[in-house]
This record gives sequence, structure tokens and C-alpha cells, in this order.
Amino acid sequence: MRIWILFGVFVGICYSIAKYRGTQIVEFVSQAVPINLSEITPGIASKQSPEVFEPVEKITIKEASNRDWTFSDGSKLKASLIAADQEKVQLRVSSTQGLGVVELGSFAEPDRNFIMSLINSQGKSSIGYPVPLKKHPWPRSWRDTEPNQAVRIGSTNRWRSPNFQITNQVKISEESLQAIVRICESVDGALKSLPIPLPVNWGRPDDELRTIVVQSAEGVETNNLAGFWDSRTGHVHIYAEYLLEPDRQSVVFEFDKPEKVQKYDVIVHEVTHQSTAALAYLNTPAWVVEGIAEYMSATQYAPAAYQFTATHVTVRHHINKRLLSDRIVKKRRMNLVHLEKFMNRSILEWNHIGVDDQVAGYLQYNAALLLTDYFIHRDHPNGAYFRRYLECILSGIPESVAREKYLMRGRTYRELEQEMHDLWEPIGFEIAFQNRSELLPGDVTIDHSAESIKRSIAAQRSIQNRVKEQKN
Repeated sequence: MRIWILFGVFVGICYSIAKYRGTQIVEFVSQAVPINLSEITPGIASKQSPEVFEPVEKITIKEASNRDWTFSDGSKLKASLIAADQEKVQLRVSSTQGLGVVELGSFAEPDRNFIMSLINSQGKSSIGYPVPLKKHPWPRSWRDTEPNQAVRIGSTNRWRSPNFQITNQVKISEESLQAIVRICESVDGALKSLPIPLPVNWGRPDDELRTIVVQSAEGVETNNLAGFWDSRTGHVHIYAEYLLEPDRQSVVFEFDKPEKVQKYDVIVHEVTHQSTAALAYLNTPAWVVEGIAEYMSATQYAPAAYQFTATHVTVRHHINKRLLSDRIVKKRRMNLVHLEKFMNRSILEWNHIGVDDQVAGYLQYNAALLLTDYFIHRDHPNGAYFRRYLECILSGIPESVAREKYLMRGRTYRELEQEMHDLWEPIGFEIAFQNRSELLPGDVTIDHSAESIKRSIAAQRSIQNRVKEQKN
């Protein structure tokens, strides 16, 4: 019965478009998805405060959603614009809620020009819509080559860069501040290089600077977090104590010293939230929002530089260093909550867990990173299923429907858990899924032989540096 229902919906989509026009359908991205029209998300305008996202409500919903599109043969079709590039346009047909892709050249000139204006805005001016279609392979790496610098505003504690305003409340050194700016400025470019439809800066005016506040953690209940993104103001707050060396104000990125721990990860994580705020306002599950932010944080290997290959090594290192600093781990057992509960966790639930149980709060970030990396690199080499999943969410299709069709694809949550267990066991993590996340005695085994070699290298380097200083 299910097969015939799916086939019927697919035929309905084809008929709807053929009825209005004769142009050939190039591809159906999520054809034959059975949709209950009463469950369709009414668009992101109802998911955020109008003060922050007023341009989206005013322009996107009225001009790009559920409108009559006119084609070059004079026929019309009521649909919502989801994504577009220089050749193809993705539409969600209003009558069937199916997604279809048609040639840009098949539209009448006024509608074609309207779509081109949105494409040329590149998500910056006006509405930041549609999300460009992306089909390129996953990049091996990305590096920001722009020499972005911050300039001080008069004699104040505020600085300006091309896209950010930084408030330096604790007067960290200019060297450290410029390092922060370089990282912040690189995040959007790295996000846009990925072949997934992330709504980067969706609805934010092109000339609106984003705010970063570097402040002291003194007197603040931080819950061991080095910073946070405030969804109410859109500001990113960073605690200086987590960025600076304890004995001096210096940039922490020193890659010739293996005993150093990276401390700028939090900037990438929080700026990613700031860049992709629409994901949170769309009520996307917490693991998606946090997993993408953690993925970006983990893949940054130097300021404004990202490596997207061999991510199992990067992910393992990122997870271990948060718990064990620069210790070398021989074996790690991870007790994580069952995926069925985890993948349905809202942002509100996520935040409550972080407050009520810091260990469980820490482990849910690990789980989000592991799950995101799985869907991006392991479930499909180019993350195609994860891409389709996000396309459906952005088109207004209920997240549960998109998840079942593209992420689960007939698998049970227990089967997915087994796949992740089998994937990670040979390369560093023994994952045990259970009713709650917890860290137990014996879950981490340190590689003491490797630790002793590392200490020897550090000692030799220290002696060499002292000799050089004496000669100078």
C-alpha cells in the first residue's frame, strides 16, 4: 500500500507541473514524499522574533513563497522558490508539496530576472534567499586568503572589520584581537564552500555588522563554557580567560608546540551559530545545529584554515582534547544516549541538560559531532543524503518526514547505532548507546609510553629555545 501511495504522490507532482506548462522536469529531489498539508511548517517568519528577521517576513514569504510563476510559454504554476543557481531552479509545488527542479531559462523574463536578482545577492542583500543549489564534491580543504584586519573606532574599546564589530571589554592585546578577527571573518567562507544548503546570514542586511563581545568570565556562571551565542541579540560573547595564556597575553595558536591545546575552537563554534541562525529559528533539532557548529570547530586546524579530509582523526582529537587537554589517549569508551531520544532533542532540552548535568551536557556535543560527521562523510561520501535532508527542512517539509526519507531510509535507530559503533571501534572510540549519557571510571585509558616521548620532545625543544635565547 505504501508503495502505491508514494507512486500516486509522484504522479500527482508530475501532473501538477505538466498541467501548467510543457517544460521537461529535470530532476525530482524529494519526489513522492507523503505530506500532510496540515503539518507543513508555515515558513520561518513564525519561528523568530520579527525585530531580527523582519526582512525575511516581508520579502521572502510574500515574493518567493506560494506565488504564481510564469513560464516562457505563458503557463503558470503556484509554487515556492527553494533554491537556484545559474542553470536550474528548485520549486516546491503548492498543490502537492513535492520538490522539483526546472531550467532557469524556461521562466518568463520577469520571473527569470527576479530569480537572478536573488542569486546575485548571494544571501547578503535583501532576503538571502534562495539557498543556492550545491552539487559539487566535498572540498578537501578551505583557507581564507583575505588579509582581514580590524580597525579601532576612535579611542573606544570597539573595533571594526569587514563584517564584524568587536567590543574589547577586557582590553586584550591587539595581536590576540586580530587573531580573533581573522577566525571570525573566515567562518562564512568556509561554510559556503561546503556542498550543503546552509542558510548563511539568512535575512541579515548586507551592511549590518555582526557583534562579538570579548569579556571577562569573572563573576559569571559560565558552566565551563568559553563563550556563547545569544539568540536574542545575535551577539557572540567570548570569555577572555579561555583565550589567553595564563601568564601573558599572547595568541595561543603555536603549531610548532605539540603540547599546546587549541583554545580558539569556541569562536568558530559560536560564529557558526551566528552565521546559521536560521537553522535554530526553523526549529531544527539541536543535534543538527550543534553538530554543524562542532564540525566547523573541529576541522579548523589553523586560523582561517579548515581540513575536510581524514575527519575521523580530526574528530577524535577534538573530542579527546576537550576532556583531557593535550593528553594522548590510548582507548576511549563513550556512553551516549540512544539516538532516537537524541535526534528528537530540541534546543530547549539541550540547554536544560547542559545546566542540570555538565557531563551529559559535554557528551551531547560529542554525540552531535559524531552524528554530523557520520551523515556528512560516512553515510554518503559527499553528504548527499544530509544535503537532501536540509533542503527539505528549508522548503517547509516537516523535519520528521525529511529525516525518515533521507537520513534513516528504512533503518531503525538501533541499526544506525550499530553502524556508528562498528565504524568507530577500530579507530578510537567504543561507543555504547544507553538511556543516558555518562562518563564512568575506566572509560579513558592514557597512552603513557607516548606521553613520555611527548615530554622528552617538549623538554628538548625547551633546552634548544633557551640556548637560542642565550646566543641572542
